[in-house]
Amino acid sequence: MIAILVIPDPTSRMLGLDATQSQTLLPLADRPFLQHIVESLVAQKITSIEVIHTYAPERIELLLGDGSRWGCSIRHHLAVKPDRPYRSLKVIPEIQTNSWVLAHADTYPVIQFPKGPIEKPILYYSNQGAEPDTSTGDGNDPIENDLPGVTVAFPAGYPVDDLSGLTREGFSWSIQRLVSTEAAISQQADDWIDVSTPKRLLESQHRLLQQDLDGLLMNGAERQPGVWVSRNVVIHPTVKLKAPVYIGPNSRLNRGVKMGPDVVIGGACIIDSDTTIESSLVMAGSYVGEGLELNHTIVDRSLLVNARLSAAVNISESFLLGGINQSGKQNSLLRIMTPVLAALLIVILSPFSLVSILYFLLLQRMSYSSISVAQIPAEGGSLPLHEHRLPCIGEDAWSVLRPAGWNAFLRQFLPGLFAVVRGHVGLVGLPPRSRWEIERLPSEWRSIYLNGRAGLITEASVAVDEAQDETQLFVSDAYYSVQRIWHYDLRLAARYFLRLLSLPDRNLPESGSAADAERADSHT
Repeated sequence: MIAILVIPDPTSRMLGLDATQSQTLLPLADRPFLQHIVESLVAQKITSIEVIHTYAPERIELLLGDGSRWGCSIRHHLAVKPDRPYRSLKVIPEIQTNSWVLAHADTYPVIQFPKGPIEKPILYYSNQGAEPDTSTGDGNDPIENDLPGVTVAFPAGYPVDDLSGLTREGFSWSIQRLVSTEAAISQQADDWIDVSTPKRLLESQHRLLQQDLDGLLMNGAERQPGVWVSRNVVIHPTVKLKAPVYIGPNSRLNRGVKMGPDVVIGGACIIDSDTTIESSLVMAGSYVGEGLELNHTIVDRSLLVNARLSAAVNISESFLLGGINQSGKQNSLLRIMTPVLAALLIVILSPFSLVSILYFLLLQRMSYSSISVAQIPAEGGSLPLHEHRLPCIGEDAWSVLRPAGWNAFLRQFLPGLFAVVRGHVGLVGLPPRSRWEIERLPSEWRSIYLNGRAGLITEASVAVDEAQDETQLFVSDAYYSVQRIWHYDLRLAARYFLRLLSLPDRNLPESGSAADAERADSHT
């Protein structure tokens, strides 16, 4: 059997949650909704998956790739007419020789599909046990019902010409007509995951957290029954958690937070002091302000969705809700001043630069050079196509971690100031990397990195001494991404130069450093 997944168009029913990405990429606990579907199919030995996109396939292709991550084959097709995606069935020849299941990727029945031959189409339905409505009304309009989705298993060689011109509603009506004439059969499926509305997303989240869905798993350590905590999570000792709760990586829960039941906190989130959250989802990279009460809501940075009322509002006050990376917008003056400061440093430190170039050229046989690094942040979180040149001394200057010291200062920092003047990197940020290095990062790490900004001074250069410790390098990148505000940049720069001068930095507060993150994580 092969599987065909139809990616739906954006819909007003999602209240803006799918404005920047497909609703199938919205999180269901620890991973995108679509990834749960793929993993369920692969677990049933369905290793050939065809994905029909109706629009903007880039981010989904980035997530799924060719399927090698799961040991399967995934191919992508872009529908010529988004409202009639079934035309793409004609370019999938395998359905002529294999039975196949077609699912719309915003809903999915958590069931075992038939392993043997299929004699006639099987419509999987749910609605608290009610059979699908097979009445046809006046024979012209599609049937209106509350089916959570249209998933059908077809026999090999089933003719697709009659399906190719249908809309999604027409497809549903057509299959139900087949059931009414006994040309197809229907089968109840009680367990569904559903992201077609915010309310159904939270209902699916509840069932997953309650572990009611066989075969769907979550990552993260289960610190106590029903409480999953991912890596590098900072939880204040006064926080109260009521199971079931899932907390994503690199998140921080401040003093007095009350959370649960049925709460998912995405990666790189900050929940501020004395906030109460129940039956809600906080999506990755969101800040939830102090003293708030959230119930049956979805937070996506500044977007607040009330699932009960099917209403949404954008919060303009960043002290209530916002994105962790919004600090850049709030510090435009600092961004303007950074190139000016870099130009002044070039002038002031020009004697050091000249001496260092002569020293490395004559004694170390290293020339003034540059390397190619990718421009971040990347548009839409996808891999950046634009690269620029970063000056350095010696082509290996950025190939390994060089902790703060004179070697890094002379070979990286001084030449790199010219890239800061041009606006390619900042004085403080994430380590500059080439496109090839970004592609090699694990998906979670890559996602964090692509939404950041590169800089000459990095968290890793101050907090990490072992260049081969990838865990510490990931923690450094992730924690800087969460803490990236102007006064933290100043503190990090001060620690860099104090370390350069071999002065102790114990008088500087270290909250937010990677080392502090590990110590705080022990409280979880």
